[in-house]
Amino acid sequence: MELDHTELQALLEVLELLEAKDSRAYIEIQNTVGLQPIAPVFSKGLAQQIYYHPAVYADEARGFEWIVTWIPLLKKGFFPDEESAEKLVEFLYFGLAFLQSEKISTEKRERVFEVLHLLVHRKSEASLPVARFLMERAFDIRDQQSSSFIVQQSLKYKLLARTYFAKDSNDILKEFPFKITDDFVDHFYQNSFYLLAKSFHEVLPVSMENTAGAYELLKPWLTQDLAAFYAANEDFAKSAHQVLLERVFFVEDESFDYLNLCTAEGYYPLIAAFNDKEWNERDVLLFSLKDKNIPLKQTEPGFYKLQDWLLANNGINFNRPVFDNYGKAVLAVNSARELPVRSISLWLELSKAYHKNLPRKAYFNQVFACLLSDWKAKKLPVMSHEGEAFQVTGMFVLDDLLENIYLLKDWLPTYQRLGFADPLNQFLLLCFYDVRKDLKEKINEESNTVLYNYLITLAKDARETEPYLRETGVELCVKILVEVYKDIQDFKQVNEIASLKNIHPGVKAYCEEFAKSHYINTEIPLSINLIQSWYLFLNDYYYSLGKEALWVEEVLKNQGTRLANYFNENDEGSLPSEILFRLNMFLKMCSKHSGSYSKLNEIGSAISQHIFHLLQDLKPEKLSTQVVEVLYNYIMGHEINAYHNMQLESVILPFYEYYFQEEEEEEPDTTELPVESLLEEETTSPTTEPLVLSSGTKVNKEVLEQVISGLENYKTTGIDSSVYKTFIEQHETEIKALLEENMELKMKMYQVLYLLVIDLEAAPDSDYEAYGDLSRNFFVTLVKGNSMALSYAQGLEMMASSGAYPEKLTQALLKVVTNLKA
Repeated sequence: MELDHTELQALLEVLELLEAKDSRAYIEIQNTVGLQPIAPVFSKGLAQQIYYHPAVYADEARGFEWIVTWIPLLKKGFFPDEESAEKLVEFLYFGLAFLQSEKISTEKRERVFEVLHLLVHRKSEASLPVARFLMERAFDIRDQQSSSFIVQQSLKYKLLARTYFAKDSNDILKEFPFKITDDFVDHFYQNSFYLLAKSFHEVLPVSMENTAGAYELLKPWLTQDLAAFYAANEDFAKSAHQVLLERVFFVEDESFDYLNLCTAEGYYPLIAAFNDKEWNERDVLLFSLKDKNIPLKQTEPGFYKLQDWLLANNGINFNRPVFDNYGKAVLAVNSARELPVRSISLWLELSKAYHKNLPRKAYFNQVFACLLSDWKAKKLPVMSHEGEAFQVTGMFVLDDLLENIYLLKDWLPTYQRLGFADPLNQFLLLCFYDVRKDLKEKINEESNTVLYNYLITLAKDARETEPYLRETGVELCVKILVEVYKDIQDFKQVNEIASLKNIHPGVKAYCEEFAKSHYINTEIPLSINLIQSWYLFLNDYYYSLGKEALWVEEVLKNQGTRLANYFNENDEGSLPSEILFRLNMFLKMCSKHSGSYSKLNEIGSAISQHIFHLLQDLKPEKLSTQVVEVLYNYIMGHEINAYHNMQLESVILPFYEYYFQEEEEEEPDTTELPVESLLEEETTSPTTEPLVLSSGTKVNKEVLEQVISGLENYKTTGIDSSVYKTFIEQHETEIKALLEENMELKMKMYQVLYLLVIDLEAAPDSDYEAYGDLSRNFFVTLVKGNSMALSYAQGLEMMASSGAYPEKLTQALLKVVTNLKA
């Protein structure tokens, strides 16, 4: 083949690079070219003359020896043509075993791969054929040893990294990146992504021990184009799961980049492929390796698959090592916003109160603790729903997750004993609180009772809880109760809810307002029980100096006229007189002790105002002569507060005139003082001595007043309780008869016994326990069966349920309640 001068110039340089200046060829060419410089041209023809020598490849040692001589030529830019490159590749396939053997020195092997590096990364027709050879051999796992060898060398010399050269559609050599694009697939996989994916799936699980595998080679190639292929071919995505799992098992590599391939649109096809599978523990493992930055909308369905897997077979999968080692990573979140909203069902199911798997309960309580971050603010969390922020509501939990709130009775009671310390109770309370205005309409009567018991029990048991839990928890319980049960007619429940005020000061106002709305409700007709309750709670209001039963003040100031109208329209027997006896008794006590307790001035004024309104409109015939006489004697006596006298005289005198005017006209000269005045003279006389109680003592008013005084001052009289007990037992019939005749005396006896019943110093196991026993028994004997029994029972029941009393006294109070109702 004849060469022109430019080609001869190139050949001359080749010979110089090969250090052949002394050769005859070099001398002849130099003479031919002459001294005039000419730009060299390394033509295809010249390339073939230099590189295309098939006979050299017949001997492996000679072939590789020759190849390493190319290095200076390649560095100068003199590359083989396409035909010579193909012949080289044939030889490389043939001599690959030799190249790995000890027959070739390490130095020469390194120089061979230096040649290959130059051929791949320099612009020439040899780049693509050599790159194809390397890729095919690296991914041909039929010969795992050769595959591993090529992988190691390719990684070492970066043979399949950065870029390569290939001809474009115009037959022009162009540089391309080692990235999976349409061009890459066309150059190496016959323009078929299917072949590429199949090849990758074959090599991913394969790697020799302690050596890098093909995955390290292909990882830099991964692109959005490959992700797009998987997105369009879900079956391939699912099969990728299998090979990635095998890679985890056999190679102990997590293949994070491959699993988390992402399209240009931000779609993660291999993660999405979990959504339509029936999961087993392998899917749990692989899903746990997902990128934490994947949008929640794409991972949410997979999360629910994990949830289904956990719930299957009664939650047994929780105990599997795969969940401990991998599954828990999925649930490790920083906030509720990262959790899908329906994961609440997982918590509700696997942390149920009756489950005995305590480690499991503790774990899920910890996972979902983030749902309670706004506990103090009484707010439900914001979670994820279809990837978007979703404000959890009580209605959603009850309707969509619990599905049938009517089944509360089947599971809610088991949570009562766990108290506020249980995170699920905290969450349920937030749900009930959020939906409290609609809750009554959503539950049937049976569940209504269950919910009531649940809330009451939690609140009462709150004393044993941490302060931050108690404060918010009790407030939640109370607010739910006062809303859901605002229309109840059962005053036992009203009192029980109201008694929760003693658990935490933060709920006192709510409880008081709730009690007020029931005890003073103009839309509800008055009844005997309601009226009696008013004046029973006057005890609490008075003895607490207006700090308990605050609503009583409203009764005293604004309900007198209403009460008078009720008595005028209804025949309630002695009840109006009993009420006025009681009011008069408290008014006298206010006047007597107001010097020591200034608040009693206000209470006394309110009582006086109440008596005024009541008598102003009450028909005279509704009162007994006895109570009228007592009231008259009070306003005429020296004990009355001047202001009270001025206020009450105008309403009491008409009653007195109604009953006694005619009698006074018939006996104008009488000097006999009213009964009350006589009693005052007798009891204040310095010559009066205490009576000695015995079986022979005659029962009369003076004796009973001595008994009442002794019981009232039991700690200072020095009289043993057995003295009163014996006397009462011997004269029970006479005492009851006398009390029925004297209403004022009866009210005093009831009052002193009632106070003894609830006295902490007379409680069981106290120094004065015997007085407590006496008072409880005698109180039941006197009150049971009369019109006040139910009101007293309700009051004592509320006190017992308030939690303010020791356990033994609480039980004693409840026993009195039971006996009164029997």
